[in-house]
Amino acid sequence: MGTHSRRRFLELAGAGTAVALAGCSGTGTDAGTTPTDAETGTESTATTETDTETTTTETTTMSTVFHFSSGEEHQKHATANAKNLLDDGTTDVERVALVANGAGVKLLTTDSTVPEKVRSLAENGVAFKACANSMEAFDYSNDDLLEGVETVPAGVGELTKLQSEGYAYVKTP
Repeated sequence: MGTHSRRRFLELAGAGTAVALAGCSGTGTDAGTTPTDAETGTESTATTETDTETTTTETTTMSTVFHFSSGEEHQKHATANAKNLLDDGTTDVERVALVANGAGVKLLTTDSTVPEKVRSLAENGVAFKACANSMEAFDYSNDDLLEGVETVPAGVGELTKLQSEGYAYVKTP
């Protein structure tokens, strides 16, 4: 250890000893009591013991929105993602939505390659939302949508709203 390091070590050791001795000599409080935050210059959270123990259990429920904008080749994957989330017993999901825009809107129409999966997920509480802008671009009307699918003015607007409501965002292929 160099001279400079040794000197610094001794300074710190001396300061630590002084603090320890000051604690032994008392802080102006009665013996057996704990100094107040003002006396110690610290902030703390006080807890009180009672005869009755109270336990608070909070259950955190989550909401998830899947964003689907891919073509027909990924429709099965998109619905599998939603199903996997619902089937995951370790995740307490309260609300699940799938917003489709762009080419992804076909998932929610009679042109879907997996209409039975969409119906099954809808029966299990998944909210399906089709972008009206994309529907117009692909020449779809409300009559072309699968049962239970809601139309929203803009998919990106709906994604923004749901995220502001606390939904976790998952981009699905």
